Amino acid sequence: MSSVSSVPPRLRRSRHLSWFGHMGAVYLFHDLYGYLMEMSPDIAAMIESFDDGVDTEETLRYYEGKFGDADPRQFVEVLVGHAVLVDPKEDEIDGIWAFVPIKGKWNIWKRREDRLTLYTAWGESPVQQIMLDEVETKIWDAFDGTKRLIEMRHHHDNDRLVALVRRLVHSDVQALKLSMMPWSVYAKRPAMAPPYLTSTMPYARWKPGTPVPAQAVLLDYHREDIVDADAQFDHQETTLSHLLRVPHPALRGRTYGGALVDAMVGKQAIREGKLRVLEIGAGLGYVARDVIARLRELGREVEYTIVELSPALAAAQRTRIGEAATWIAGDVLAVTLPDGAFDFILSNEMAGDLDARKLSRPDVGLDPDGTGTVDRDKLRAYGGGAALAADLGINLDDATEPFYLQTGAFELVSRIARWLAPGGTAVVTEFGDVAKWPTLSTHLDHPELSTHFGQLLQVARASGLEGKIEFVIDLLDFDRDQQGLATTRSHFRALRALARDAGVELAKVGYTPAMLAEVVGDKLDLEHVGELRWDRIEDRLMGLVPHEFKALIVRRTT
Repeated sequence: MSSVSSVPPRLRRSRHLSWFGHMGAVYLFHDLYGYLMEMSPDIAAMIESFDDGVDTEETLRYYEGKFGDADPRQFVEVLVGHAVLVDPKEDEIDGIWAFVPIKGKWNIWKRREDRLTLYTAWGESPVQQIMLDEVETKIWDAFDGTKRLIEMRHHHDNDRLVALVRRLVHSDVQALKLSMMPWSVYAKRPAMAPPYLTSTMPYARWKPGTPVPAQAVLLDYHREDIVDADAQFDHQETTLSHLLRVPHPALRGRTYGGALVDAMVGKQAIREGKLRVLEIGAGLGYVARDVIARLRELGREVEYTIVELSPALAAAQRTRIGEAATWIAGDVLAVTLPDGAFDFILSNEMAGDLDARKLSRPDVGLDPDGTGTVDRDKLRAYGGGAALAADLGINLDDATEPFYLQTGAFELVSRIARWLAPGGTAVVTEFGDVAKWPTLSTHLDHPELSTHFGQLLQVARASGLEGKIEFVIDLLDFDRDQQGLATTRSHFRALRALARDAGVELAKVGYTPAMLAEVVGDKLDLEHVGELRWDRIEDRLMGLVPHEFKALIVRRTT
């Protein structure tokens, strides 16, 4: 335990804090430094209790035992170290002079002569324009990530310098962070940089003492919460197939759906003549549109069926596909379909949206330290996909603590095995890994898990299918020499607003440098737009990492 003297006798809460809440978690953003901290609501309540200054030891005694086994003194020491709790006599602004201003990672700006305009669009917040005058632009240009503010004060008006730093660091803008060390310390080892220097806060503001926004219930979310179908894929949960719905250089001029058909034909997985196709969760319908078109080009007669839970998405699909498909409304894990009815089944980027069960190793008879044997009866007692995992002997011995069991995805693969006709093929795509346990993604407005493809393959084989796992970029024969635009959701919203002001509408597609240049034409000088980041297209495309996407390809031989 730390000594009593490690914290000041009296502390107060900083006057430069903003709170955010998302999916059960609370986030603190320090508007003076850019620090970003995730914590539980009870820690937030403790911070708020320091309001205008309180006796430190008395407050620590009050919170003893209120955080389980955790020592409240350790939390307070961390909070003091990050200027969240400060000495009441301290002038907080004086504390920033020793720090190095470092430009945030996801800035969008446009330069015109000697002036700069920054655009921000964090999460669902309205787009803002932050216009810098000539003096402020010169200060902005001087933020090179090496000089401390105390060095810069000799070259710039101090009041203007401080005012600009406070304005740009604030959570409303997030264009600047303050660091104890210059960026050169981290340049060769970016992984060593404190996460807040490259992180942003896109979530909704939260007021301490009010309920924290909870995780959405997935079935309810897809059935009821998706109202604007286009916005869902343009902003909330852009998929790889959505980014590649246009003829794309990375796919050698093909669309995602067309390239997928070519890949399956190349594997002799698409039979001649009449083809009965089932797509599970068809998004906006672009993949279905292009799969149908390409199959017809290749001389197949196509009977296309879509199972869709979301009424809004089904309406968008009907608009896009027309009479080329038939629809079954409902949860794919509850609908009734004939056994052996389909020659090709496609589940594209939706397995991670299915229900999963969070378990602890002791829940299934495993010790937390990694020893022991799974108790199949304990696992079977959870029912549904957990019982299926027990019956099929899914390997759980290497489970993390805790772990997510993708019960919905297991049931999906089991159902696909029944619905496939002899000789039929199914493809299940999603982001994930062959052997890595699922991790929860919380950056969307609903929970989504990465996929453990090794377990899905186990389910498929135990269900009588032959199968293998491939990288989607290999399956679709990606041109890996291409460069892709790297963004976040908020970054692209800001870029889209900047382009709109120039008279350019930017669709949400996977831009290469040539594609973006063609769209903006002579309306926008990209040389004076920042920050446009380009990466190898397999490593980053918009907000996705294409090489993380895998495909489970299974076939029923009998």
